[in-house]
Amino acid sequence: MENEKKNKIWVYILIGFLIFGWVKYSDTKEEVGECQDVLEEYQDALQTANQNIDEANSIIENAQSYAWSSYEDMGYVLDSLSTVDTVSEP
Repeated sequence: MENEKKNKIWVYILIGFLIFGWVKYSDTKEEVGECQDVLEEYQDALQTANQNIDEANSIIENAQSYAWSSYEDMGYVLDSLSTVDTVSEP
């Protein structure tokens, strides 16, 4: 009879640990999902920033090709210069 009580206590303790572990696992799973969403936002922002850098480099290279040309060509380049968009923090 006493062994039966001890066994029941151990079963209750085991069930308690299982429930606690399941709750913690669920919370951790949600946190991982949130972190993955934030990571995707930062990856998108990085990709946009890299595209903007490529665009700016292209504009600079175009302007450099006219740097030692006539004043008219240099004026054309200066008129066609543009800025690229900045990326705000997600």
